[in-house]
Amino acid sequence: MYMRQISLCTLVSAIAFVAVGAANARDYESLSDLNAAEFAPPALLQSPLHNVDEKVTLEGGLPRFTIRSKYGTWQARGREMLEIRVSELPAFGQLDSISKTDEFTKAAGKAIAAPVEVASDLLTRPVDTVNSLASGIGNMASSLVNMAGSAATRVSDTVNGDTGVQKPILEPVSMCQGTAAPRTVINGPFGYHAALREWAQKLKVDPYTNNAALSDKLDDFAAASFVGSFPVNITIGIVVAPLSYAVQFNQAAQLESYQLSPGDIETRNEARLKKMGVEGLAVRILFRNSYFTPTLQTSLVLALESLGNIPGHAEVIAFASRAASDIEARYVINSVLLLARHGREGTPIISVRGAGNVIAGATADGKLIVPMPMDYIAWIKPVEDFARRADLNGSERWVLVAGKVTPQAMQELTNLGWHVADNMATAR
Repeated sequence: MYMRQISLCTLVSAIAFVAVGAANARDYESLSDLNAAEFAPPALLQSPLHNVDEKVTLEGGLPRFTIRSKYGTWQARGREMLEIRVSELPAFGQLDSISKTDEFTKAAGKAIAAPVEVASDLLTRPVDTVNSLASGIGNMASSLVNMAGSAATRVSDTVNGDTGVQKPILEPVSMCQGTAAPRTVINGPFGYHAALREWAQKLKVDPYTNNAALSDKLDDFAAASFVGSFPVNITIGIVVAPLSYAVQFNQAAQLESYQLSPGDIETRNEARLKKMGVEGLAVRILFRNSYFTPTLQTSLVLALESLGNIPGHAEVIAFASRAASDIEARYVINSVLLLARHGREGTPIISVRGAGNVIAGATADGKLIVPMPMDYIAWIKPVEDFARRADLNGSERWVLVAGKVTPQAMQELTNLGWHVADNMATAR
């Protein structure tokens, strides 16, 4: 009888355990049936140049939009990248119109006959390559050879622990359609790069865009101007602004990307970081991360400057070096900008650190501030895992979310001791 009672109790416990597990599984929110209109205003979803598919999928807190245009089809992860892709579309119309002129056709023909080429190993043989350029198709600014250090420095860094293999910041996802893999920023003589940057400025686009089709067109037009002497004399209309909390720094970084060569940008950013107490190997590793283009590199450095002279800048640089995509690079930049905004509008941040897959700030009264530059936070297992992390402690724990937090996620985070500020990016 006693054994029968134990067996019955065991069975009841097992059933209860399964029931609780099933209930917990049901507690998580579904991420299906999400619409683009939940994440972006009508002007971003449709225009005479494009339309965005109604349905989106959610990946790591960012919706994946599909943009369709007569110029091509692109995917964009997150509201920020949607804004960037839509703002690039007018450039295609301008370039297509110009490419049909007789003047451009002749200049492009000269560029095809005498292609702009530079040895791909400029970074490993800078002296030989720059000497050949000086005697041939143009002079490279001397600062270009500063890019991420010489070959000897690279070897020394590897010996001292820079293996080049680091854990990504976020869970990996597939590359978006229409996105180009990172390109070396030194693949032509100085005059060629100057022409490329001038075209990008006239078109109001990033000269280091990862839009594959636009990047190819910029290359073609830069070659036509450099080799074929085709004049850069174009203007373009209104460009959609980036996320509100990032606009100041994005505009400043974009302006520098137009005005300065990649090497000059690196030299300037190296000096800025040195003033913050960050130099040496950590900086070189960051500069070698191709996802931090000259534009994004400057955005990050300016964002760090805005935090003020506080401990932890070096930790953020090390954290940023792990970026394994342009989305991760922007995630780091936007995390720092959210912290800076909190410092301006609330309690100042007195220190910052990398903490696994997030950046954490601290205030003088012991509050923990964790930025989450995501468009949509639902109650799913990764969010619960974050909320229960034992290493994220403070007198109060705050999470700053760029976009929306579902009512259930808000309640669950609150129950676990978190204060939540949402819609940080879109608030005007």
